[in-house]
Amino acid sequence: MLPNLIPHYSVGPFIGLIANGVMSILCLVTLGLYRQYHPLRSLFLFYLLSALLFLGWVIYGFQKSPLSILWGYRIDLAALALLPATWAWFTSSLDNMKQSRLSQAIIGISLILALMALAGQGSWFLGLPLVPHEVATGILRPQSKLLRPLIHFFTLAIGFFYCLTAARKLLKREGPSYLLPFVFGMILWLLGGLHDILRSSGLPMPFGNQIFWFTSFWLSISLTLTVAVHFRALEKTVRETRDVFEKFVPPAYLRRIAIHGLGSIRPGQADQQWVTVLCCDIRGFTALSERLSPAQLITLVNQLYEEFAHVVNAKQGVIDKFLGDAVLCIFEGSDSAQRAVACGVDMLTSVRTFNAANQFSPDHVIQIGVGVHSGPVILGTIGSTERMDSTVLGLTVNLAKRIEELTKSLGVVMLISAEVVSHLPKVHPHRLRSLGEVSVKGSSVPLTVYEVRSNKSSD
Repeated sequence: MLPNLIPHYSVGPFIGLIANGVMSILCLVTLGLYRQYHPLRSLFLFYLLSALLFLGWVIYGFQKSPLSILWGYRIDLAALALLPATWAWFTSSLDNMKQSRLSQAIIGISLILALMALAGQGSWFLGLPLVPHEVATGILRPQSKLLRPLIHFFTLAIGFFYCLTAARKLLKREGPSYLLPFVFGMILWLLGGLHDILRSSGLPMPFGNQIFWFTSFWLSISLTLTVAVHFRALEKTVRETRDVFEKFVPPAYLRRIAIHGLGSIRPGQADQQWVTVLCCDIRGFTALSERLSPAQLITLVNQLYEEFAHVVNAKQGVIDKFLGDAVLCIFEGSDSAQRAVACGVDMLTSVRTFNAANQFSPDHVIQIGVGVHSGPVILGTIGSTERMDSTVLGLTVNLAKRIEELTKSLGVVMLISAEVVSHLPKVHPHRLRSLGEVSVKGSSVPLTVYEVRSNKSSD
């Protein structure tokens, strides 16, 4: 039924028009979801120009009037001249690079040729009277002794250049796999364009009909596949980067300071929370460093911190910082005090297990001190735009550190403040012993502290 409504010369271009029109709409919808993904923008422009190219082809294929034929041909040639600009933008966006001078020159030439196609007059550019098509029976088209062959040559030459450039990148070791469909599509497109140009010149060709519309359709499919593979590779890279990033910045912080993605992180972003802070310090670290080599010391500390990390994660806490011989942990939520105290007890147990596993002598065993305090803190970023760090600030952090320091002078291994005790459930498994009020640096009033002794403690 379609050939009865559309001239035979325009059937293929009409299919190309519908296909690229649908792809343009789908791409525009996808672009609304992924606005920051730049290759989608250039892909949308390519679809749009391809649809305009086939629209012009269909219009002058109807052969309604000299004016419609002329303007259909103008639209067709202008869209064809602009295609190299989309490739320049497309390849730059895939590499996430700014436009090079060569790309800018190609875009500039494309714009000039497109303007000439839309506004050029006379037989050398685009003009009347119409002349018969060399091989298409019954088809008239405007005269164009210079502009048409110039646009055809420019488009094919730039297409060949980008095809060759992408092929060279692809053939390199560990070349980007997303370029494979791009190269394949460009080769088909170049062969189709070359076939129709030579056919229009009267040379015998393998296919009796035009095939450029068909190869253009496959170029659209190939660029779509290129974007899909590129997006998948980019998503994998982002996921791996995020996983690595979360090893340096706690995920709990990222949820607050990177609401709109990692790229939105700026110095000074902050959020106030009520938390429980646990500070753990390795005692006698200086003496330990004197009897071990640097490599042995690092290995030992990392093994111990690995044990601590498992304990903290099990209690749904966050390790904010490794401060040499100390660890700073944050617990959020209404039951943060209960989980923090349980974590401190389990850390003491893990140290005893660690000492037994390494068969340390009694005078060389690892000992730690644990201090816990609850209160408001500021979670945020500090530094400059070139070098930032996530941190937790506030009096609560300082007091947790001071309470931990008291464990050594008071001869205990774990202390918690009265604020922590007030947030513990009435029934808990820990044995608490009040040590009364103590003065700590940084607090204007004395703090009431409690020793925590688990049922497994040997003290």
